[in-house]
Amino acid sequence: MKSVGPSFWYLTLLFFLFSCGKNNESGKRTNWGYNNPYTNGMLPVNNINSPYSYGGMSINQVMQQNPCRSGFNGMTGFNSPYAGQRIPIQIPLVNFPTVIPPNDIYVGVTSFGDVSVLVGQPVGRPPLFVGYMCPRSFAPTGQGQLMGVKIGAYSNCLFKPMTAATMLFPGGGSAEFRWMDGGTSLGAPFSFCRRM
Repeated sequence: MKSVGPSFWYLTLLFFLFSCGKNNESGKRTNWGYNNPYTNGMLPVNNINSPYSYGGMSINQVMQQNPCRSGFNGMTGFNSPYAGQRIPIQIPLVNFPTVIPPNDIYVGVTSFGDVSVLVGQPVGRPPLFVGYMCPRSFAPTGQGQLMGVKIGAYSNCLFKPMTAATMLFPGGGSAEFRWMDGGTSLGAPFSFCRRM
């Protein structure tokens, strides 16, 4: 049996000194802050139109099929005309670990009726998370956080999937985004998703 030379041991030592442990998450950012969009009251807009589309399908069609659910998850007190409004939140995801090509989009929804889009930006700019949020009651001041944003490569729906994201609101409460394969806020499948 051949003996191992000193260069082997030197390289092995260097490997262990500079390798990352299993829990190392350097360079990975899991949460992003956003300013409270409710501070100045509800937006005087009943229908927010999204400029994002893919394959001829608009995000507006996702919002139509995933309406805000009145009286669900603390939405009481926001009756007409506020129940149908959406509040847009835009958060640049600095240090997002996945490259997203410009104008590429990933879509997520909540059972509450919220819709989110992760949009690829021009080179040199981080991807942009855009949440079209249903109104909720929570603390009027403070800052929320977006965390755990994950995207997938395959979906039975036309849009690429945002498989997970959690938006924490000031004063408590959250929005749990999932991919569209799970159906709409009304419990029905989206018309642009293949049925299994």
